[in-house]
Amino acid sequence: MNCKLFLLLCLPIGLSAQQTPRLTLKEAIQLAIQNNFSVTIAKNDAEAAALNNNWANAGALPQISITATKGLASNNIQQDLANGTIIKRNNAATNTLNGGLAVSWRFFDGWRMYATKNRLAEMEKMGQTQFTRISNETIYNVTLGYYNIIRLKQQYTAIKEAINLFTERRKIADARFTVGTSAKTDLLQAQVDLNEQQSNLLNTENDIARAKTTLNVWMVRDPATAFDTEDSFATEQPVNITALQQKAAQQNPEVLVAQHELAILLQTKKEINAQRLPTATLNGNYNFLRNKNAAGFTLLNQTYGPSASIGISIPIFTGGLVRRQLQVADINIKNQQLATQQLKNQLLGNLTNAYLNYTNALKLVSIEDKNLELIKENNTINLERFRLLSITSTDLRQGQVNFTEAQTRRINARFQAAVAGAEMYLLAGEINQ
Repeated sequence: MNCKLFLLLCLPIGLSAQQTPRLTLKEAIQLAIQNNFSVTIAKNDAEAAALNNNWANAGALPQISITATKGLASNNIQQDLANGTIIKRNNAATNTLNGGLAVSWRFFDGWRMYATKNRLAEMEKMGQTQFTRISNETIYNVTLGYYNIIRLKQQYTAIKEAINLFTERRKIADARFTVGTSAKTDLLQAQVDLNEQQSNLLNTENDIARAKTTLNVWMVRDPATAFDTEDSFATEQPVNITALQQKAAQQNPEVLVAQHELAILLQTKKEINAQRLPTATLNGNYNFLRNKNAAGFTLLNQTYGPSASIGISIPIFTGGLVRRQLQVADINIKNQQLATQQLKNQLLGNLTNAYLNYTNALKLVSIEDKNLELIKENNTINLERFRLLSITSTDLRQGQVNFTEAQTRRINARFQAAVAGAEMYLLAGEINQ
C-alpha cells in the first residue's frame, strides 16, 4: 500500500518534467535582464544622467529671451506750458508698445562651467556603472535561484533512491516477521524510516515549487509559470585567483561607483573654488519703444536700436564661506578615498573567501563521490546479509542513513562550489560574460 502511494506521489513530478518547457540558465538571465524592475529602474536612471550631461546644465551657453509689452491707458491731462499754452483734456488715451531681444552670456565664471560639465560626465558614467552593478547582482541572484532548483531536484532524486532502499528493507523485515525470525519492532522501525523519507520527498517537492516561484518573480513572470531546469550544475572550471583579484580591483562595479563618487567630489571642489574668481558677462539687447498719446506735449515717442555691455564681478569678501566650503570638500574627498580603499580591501577579502569556499567544495565533492561509492557497495552487502540474518536491522538502518547523509553532503558540496564560483565572478565584475 505504501509503495503504491509513493508511486502516485511521484507520478505528477514525472509527467510535469515531460510536459513543461525546459529553461536554461542563460534564458533565465536574459528574461531577468529584460524584465526585472530593479534593472529597468537603473537603466532609466542611467538615461536620465546622460540627458543631464550637457553644456546648458553646466551654465556655458548664453541665455536668449524676447520680451513684448502692450499697454493702454486713459488719463486726465492738464499742462501749463511756458509759452502760456494750456493743455487740458479728460480721458486722453495713451498707447504704449515695448519689445526687445536680450542676450546674456557669462563667458567666464572662474572655469566653474568646465568643472560642472566634468561632474555631469562623471555622473553619467556612474549611472552606467550603477546599471551594470544592478544587472550583475540580478544575474547573480537568478543564478543562485537556478542552482538552488538544481540542488533540490538532485536531492529529490537522492531521496527516491533512499526510498527504494528503505522499501526493500521494509519488505525483508515484513517477511522475517511473518515467518517469525525477527521481532515486530524491526518492521515498525523500517516503516517509520520509510515514512520519514516519503515525508522528506513531499517537503522537497514543495521546496522545488517555491524555488521556481521565486525565480519566476526575478524574471517578472507569472509566479505560477511552469518550467523545468537543467539537472546538473555547470562543470567546475579551474580558477586563476590572481587574475580575478586584478580584474576585481579594475572592474568591480562597486569599486568603480566609489571612484566615480570621488571624481564627482573633486569636481565639486573646483566648482566651489571658482566662487573666489571674477566672473564676466556679456549682455546684448535690441529694444523697441513706441509711446503714442492722444494729448499732451509729446504726442509720439518712438525709440529703437541695439545696445551692449560687459559686466565684471570680482568677489572681495564672502565672510569666509568659500574657505569653509573648501575645507568641508577636502574632508569629504578624504573620507571617500578611505571608503574606496576600505571597499577594495573588503572586496579582496570576500574574493579570497569565495575562492577558499570554491576549492574546499571541490575537494569535498571528490571525497563524497568516492565515499558514496563505498557506501553503496556496503549497503548492497548489508542488504544481502540482512536477508541471510547475518546482521541486525539496526546495522542495516545505519548503513542506509549513511547513504542518505552522503548523498546530501555531495549535493550540497556541488551546490556550494557553484555558488562560490558565481560569487567570484560577481566580485570580479565578470558574471555577465
